[in-house]
Amino acid sequence: MTPRNTTEPERPFTGRLAEPPAFHHQWMLAGNPARFFERLIREHGDFIHYRGVIGFHLINHPALVHQVLKNTHRHYDKNSHVYNRFRNAFGDGLVTAEGESWKRQRKLLQPIFGPASIRRFFDLMRDSATGATERWSGRAANGEVFNIARDMERLTLEVAGRAFFSQAFDRTADRIGRWTLAINRYCAIPPLPVISDLRFPTPLNLRLRRVLSEYREFLRDLIRERMTGDMKDDLLGVLLTTKDEDTGEVMSEDEIAQEVLGMIIGGHESSSTALTWIWHELDRHPGVEQRLVEEIQAVCGDEPLTLEKIPQLKYANMVIQETLRLHPPFWFENRNTISDVELAGVHIPQGSMVVFSRYSLQRHPDFWDSPDEFRPARFDPDQPENPESSHAHIPFGSGPRVCIGRHFAMMELLVILTTVLQRYRVIVDSSDRHEMAARVTMVPKYGLKVRLEPRSSTPGR
Repeated sequence: MTPRNTTEPERPFTGRLAEPPAFHHQWMLAGNPARFFERLIREHGDFIHYRGVIGFHLINHPALVHQVLKNTHRHYDKNSHVYNRFRNAFGDGLVTAEGESWKRQRKLLQPIFGPASIRRFFDLMRDSATGATERWSGRAANGEVFNIARDMERLTLEVAGRAFFSQAFDRTADRIGRWTLAINRYCAIPPLPVISDLRFPTPLNLRLRRVLSEYREFLRDLIRERMTGDMKDDLLGVLLTTKDEDTGEVMSEDEIAQEVLGMIIGGHESSSTALTWIWHELDRHPGVEQRLVEEIQAVCGDEPLTLEKIPQLKYANMVIQETLRLHPPFWFENRNTISDVELAGVHIPQGSMVVFSRYSLQRHPDFWDSPDEFRPARFDPDQPENPESSHAHIPFGSGPRVCIGRHFAMMELLVILTTVLQRYRVIVDSSDRHEMAARVTMVPKYGLKVRLEPRSSTPGR
């Protein structure tokens, strides 16, 4: 069975609520929570009330997911155990804000990340990607095996850092990388109420407090530098000069600090993870890689990619979409019920947590043919399986809180993918240990060990 096309409504959910025994398989949460949800769904269906240390309602049907995401702010918000832990790191930035605060911030930031606005970062993305491929020349010549996941992390952090801070990122790159790592480790810990209180002196809590203090000092100094005359046309400069059209007010220093931190960490982490999975899948599917390289050659020839040619990379876009389907970086989503709600005829009390796993949803056998197979052609707009509006495929979310950085992310992935493949073939080494790990993002647990094979020509030379 396949997703509907854009003109058809969501197929309704006709199943029933299941209630497994209390604490059923809860031990699996400590290992791989995505496998835990996958097992619950396999054994009990697409709508489950789970009772454990943290109770929740698990949904795994597009119609149910659509209902929850569409009604975010009306019946659901992000005041859950998970997001309350994230709030310790990111404050009340766009990812975690609620109510009027969220509406104001979204209104201010939406134009900055629209499709037209992010085009000005194309050169930055291509230059950073080209720099990475040039640094790899020695590795390629020597047949060196290395963990490309780490290189993708450095590359996407560089793109995000330079987009926000221009050259100031280069002199602070190591510190920003350290802050990012610490915050990601903090957010990956299960949101148990006691240890999620930052006043509780666990090593992770103490480290997070130090990191946030260092970051705020860095940003405060940089803002003062900009306000004394060195204003730049980067995202920080845009945020400093953006005004509320109704009140004329600019964003406060605290608001800017929260937004920048959330966007840099969330943006670079999701992009680096997606790229790592792309290299994994292309190595496993040489026919897909060959077709992709042929498209790049037809579009670019021996010249570097240009902004105008991005719309022509149609198969590359399919490869990215299929990778995001099978390996969604932000694999887990959750909401809190603001009031008593009804979902599929079931009464759910106020203060309940409703969760879903993109990993399971986007591999649902009722909505995908051969759901575990990597088949980019299913995203061809002319294919009947193309799920453009179906909630069986929502890597960037949906509804009012759809990811604001999705256009930036898609352009970044296309630019890096094209730039690397013009110069190298990425070959997964036999020493690689493959295992999926579901943390804040879904990653290969041990990274991805690869070696590079140079192509016969290099763009621009």
